[in-house]
Amino acid sequence: MGKNQMVQKEADELVAKFLSGNTNPGLGTKNLFKDIYYLRGDEGARVFYKMANGEMQILAKASKANEDKVIKILTDIYGK
Repeated sequence: MGKNQMVQKEADELVAKFLSGNTNPGLGTKNLFKDIYYLRGDEGARVFYKMANGEMQILAKASKANEDKVIKILTDIYGK
């Protein structure tokens, strides 16, 4: 997210909406691979997560600008 406060705010709002029951906030939720999904926002926010025991576990946050780099790291850690 870096220094872009607008993207950070959007990421926080996406998570809040998701936790309030909207499982498809912003531009929607996509499956990355296996049990890892991500929320996407209009301003470029990306929130990567998985569900465990009914709870959202945030794995990473990114902007559209560094999305590919974060996806590579998640792929290296969690496999594809």
